[in-house]
Amino acid sequence: MKAIAASRGSRKYIYRFWGKRLAIGLLDAIGTVLVRIMTKGRGRQLVQDILENPATILIVRLDHMGDVLFSRPALATMRARYPKAKITALVSSVGAALLTNEPGIDEIMIWDAPWFARSRSLQHKKSFWSMVKLLQAKRIDLSFDLRGDLRHHVMLFLAGVRVRVGYGITGGGFLLHKLLSLQVGRHEVERDLAVIPGSSQVVLPESYTPLVLSEQERQAGRAWWLSNNKHIVLHVSAGDTQKVWPTSAFAQVCDTLTAQGYELVLVGTASETKHIQSVLEQCSRPVRNLAGKTKIRELAALITAADLFIGNDSGPGHLAITQGIPTILLWSETNTPEEWGPWGSQVRAKVIREPWRVVAVEEVLVQAQVYLNG
Repeated sequence: MKAIAASRGSRKYIYRFWGKRLAIGLLDAIGTVLVRIMTKGRGRQLVQDILENPATILIVRLDHMGDVLFSRPALATMRARYPKAKITALVSSVGAALLTNEPGIDEIMIWDAPWFARSRSLQHKKSFWSMVKLLQAKRIDLSFDLRGDLRHHVMLFLAGVRVRVGYGITGGGFLLHKLLSLQVGRHEVERDLAVIPGSSQVVLPESYTPLVLSEQERQAGRAWWLSNNKHIVLHVSAGDTQKVWPTSAFAQVCDTLTAQGYELVLVGTASETKHIQSVLEQCSRPVRNLAGKTKIRELAALITAADLFIGNDSGPGHLAITQGIPTILLWSETNTPEEWGPWGSQVRAKVIREPWRVVAVEEVLVQAQVYLNG
């Protein structure tokens, strides 16, 4: 059984600006008073029987690719903890693609919540109130919000979920029956695992289980590659521009690796094409650009058939780690790798910190040879 890392303290709110913390603290104080008035002093009472033996469970993970991948060990543990419950995952379109064939999930609900959208052309747009009505019809016993988002707490409250568990780090803790404390210093995977009541009573995973890909998907992933040389996937962009390594540095890496005979492809979304094109224009040797050409599961299959992944701290990098592919991540320091980086006892990943240093390119190339020749 894997022991969850020791905490380095807890955090009530994630906001850095004191004004936001003050405003949310005031909202929570008023909300707590109102709840007590409305319930005649009882507050939100936890129904222990529902927490122990729910018939229906909703897990909310509406954010991005890496966040969904971090939650997968918790999803597996949730099934072990609640073997008889019907477990539904409420996720984005990206999350739904990642969780296809996920063991332990009985149903996937898809909602591209507007506050997480990075694209205007989303297929699963619904209004907030439409989602409330859909969830009301489910008559959910128990919910777990893995992000700790005020908007999710309000939605689950209005949907009438009988017992609600989650973090209050953006406010709204007064709407929860069981309010969790965010443990600073723990990896996000382990924070998700800690959400599950009695998780210490079940065997916790020590590493990611790769996504379940069909043989047809695996064959299609191998078909992307044109040679028998070793294959390298590069993701040179990221959803957060602060996480992006300079295009000139990526171009140097591409030129060196192509000169050594490796087959390289660049991946990304259609919206990242302009940035990827900037890298290609600085390359002296041709590199194939697959940006916008692969859907999520196709990307997973392509990466699974590779020998190495190089990229920024972003979803495709975490996907490569999940699939057990040797991975080099350029870390921007917008967050800490101890909390958001590679996880698991069997992981093969190297984090290059402070990648703006001149020697970072050489460090990437040295590590690439370690993985490719190891």
